Amino acid sequence: MLSTAFISSFTIIFRESLEAVLIVAAIYGYLNQIGESSAKKIINYAWISALLFGGLTFIGANYLFHLTAEHAEIVEGVTSIVASLILFQVGVWFVSKAEANKWKEYIESKIQCAISNRDRFTLFMVVFFAVYREVFETILFYKALLLQFDSESISFGFIVGVFVVSIISYLILKMSVRVNLRYYFIATSAMLFILSISFLGYGITELQEVGIFDTTLWLFIPKITILGIYPTMETFIPQLCLLILLSWSVYNSFFRKKSI
Repeated sequence: MLSTAFISSFTIIFRESLEAVLIVAAIYGYLNQIGESSAKKIINYAWISALLFGGLTFIGANYLFHLTAEHAEIVEGVTSIVASLILFQVGVWFVSKAEANKWKEYIESKIQCAISNRDRFTLFMVVFFAVYREVFETILFYKALLLQFDSESISFGFIVGVFVVSIISYLILKMSVRVNLRYYFIATSAMLFILSISFLGYGITELQEVGIFDTTLWLFIPKITILGIYPTMETFIPQLCLLILLSWSVYNSFFRKKSI
């Protein structure tokens, strides 16, 4: 049976890596469509630079964590809460792009200005930050994940995720295979929301242990550690707020227009 750590690790690296690949592939396709295939070299330089800069960010993050070892629980708590909020925001963004036409509009809006101005540096920066954002998010999420689960399962999930994404990337970039964006966005968004709730509960619990937050027991709430659910008011109310915001986001994306 697959562990929560493996599934969470696989989901993070799969989603972040595949989104970067989808962005690059969509920009390649758009450049071909408008006859700007010569700009592909700029895109290659951009995503390679983003990966290298991401490696430096990972080293810097490790150094920062070692410097703050004396305040480990505070760092762990804050990291988990920040990761939770970013995960939630990414999940909401994914839900909003679940329709193929919305994804196409997003890609075109990113590079249209750069192409119209013949500004290759602008195009470089657009791709660089689009890919680097995925790398930065991956580093943050894995830092939060490693605080909760064993590194062996996380490493295995990472390796399997990279392997699967590598195959899919080859099919997308070399064989022009299309991904069903609707199902992909919805499925990965669901996992991101679960991780967001888990990280939030864990982060608040860490800050409760050092006395930053109070601990008010609500014994009618079950304790489900792997999901970050704890029987306290301080963890339950923020998680409930996330669920309400999630419901509102799903309603806006899939049901509001149909009801108007």
